[in-house]
Amino acid sequence: MMKKDVKLYNVLFPFWMLLLFPQMWLIVLPGNFIIDSLVLLISMAVLKISDKKQWYKKHILKIYAFGLLADVIGSAYMLLMMVGFELGRMGDELYLTIPALVISAVMIFVLNYFITFRKADKGLRLKFALAFAIVTAPYTFLIPSSWLY
Repeated sequence: MMKKDVKLYNVLFPFWMLLLFPQMWLIVLPGNFIIDSLVLLISMAVLKISDKKQWYKKHILKIYAFGLLADVIGSAYMLLMMVGFELGRMGDELYLTIPALVISAVMIFVLNYFITFRKADKGLRLKFALAFAIVTAPYTFLIPSSWLY
């Protein structure tokens, strides 16, 4: 039986890069929190939310956690396609990265719409969930991993 050599020349940013370079967590985690906070603060200002401090405290941790979860789900899709179905090199093919980006964005929308903002009226729920899905989607998936080595 021949042993198949598997060489990982590419890394998937951000999730798989975080596994290979654990120190990156120190940049990615606070960076994601800052971006989520900015999107929430700007969205609250645009949508004229009256009690911004309470709204922020109530929602930011769920938004942050669901954003990370959505990134992991998109990363898992790419890993499954590469390892399970042997489709391409992760991070360099748009037919892998664009669906992963869309999957993550949809997950951000669904989790925020149905869980994070479930007590807000439907109009606000939709606007907040769309803002986070569009602005905080993991566009870094589109960075070719070949640029990293």
